[in-house]
Amino acid sequence: MKNLNIDYRFWLSKNRYYSDTELTKEVKIGLKHAKKAGLISSLTGNLKTSKDLIILIQDKIEEKDNPDEYTDNDLLIIFDLIQGWGGPTGMRPYVKPKANPSRMFQQKLYADKYRTAAEMLYEIDKDDYEYDPNIKTIKDKIEEMLFVGESFSTKHLSFWSRSLGNCPDLIIFDKKLKNIFSACNEEPEISYKEFLESFSGDFEPDNAHGLNIYEKEAAIFAFSKNYFKNEELALHKGEQFQIEHKDEEIARELISNHNY
Repeated sequence: MKNLNIDYRFWLSKNRYYSDTELTKEVKIGLKHAKKAGLISSLTGNLKTSKDLIILIQDKIEEKDNPDEYTDNDLLIIFDLIQGWGGPTGMRPYVKPKANPSRMFQQKLYADKYRTAAEMLYEIDKDDYEYDPNIKTIKDKIEEMLFVGESFSTKHLSFWSRSLGNCPDLIIFDKKLKNIFSACNEEPEISYKEFLESFSGDFEPDNAHGLNIYEKEAAIFAFSKNYFKNEELALHKGEQFQIEHKDEEIARELISNHNY
């Protein structure tokens, strides 16, 4: 895995999904849709920042000592909060299909799938596990929930792994991260397994000393969001960037690598 020597601490501070000063527009939109399921409005009304929401999610996961203690609603609340935190792209379970949105009309399916995933997460031993079958099986189970793809299944894995001491570090793998790491390695595709192995292996950029795996991922996301479109490794239209920074040179180099 080639190191990506961006200014990690700078970009980490620019990731608004972790903001401790505002509840960002993206998160507000995500929560608006997640509230349609009817479980989280009373919990989110007083949130002031995106960091407040992160703390709420972690508290909801950590308030139980084993998976049997979660009610179906407990699990669905955690699911809805994470979907909301993920922003507008997390809306699909609440709006698809239009006449009978799946999250509201198939609650038992969502609760059962999520419970099975939670049970498996509690059983993992971070010192003795393999991606396949352990992580892959859980990821696949979450993706059996209607309209939950890889970018959101890995958000759920990330939040649960941060809160359960027995879990290995599992980070978010969305299209932005996939594109960047494919370009870094000059490969057309990179799997979640390869992504995790990269981060847990020799991925030690000079500018990231002292940061944990979650902070590195959050920094790369913010860097990507500033320079690239959502679904492809292409610079924003007109090359208009919200933040001016010397790492623009790295962004352009990644574009070059991506077009090998």
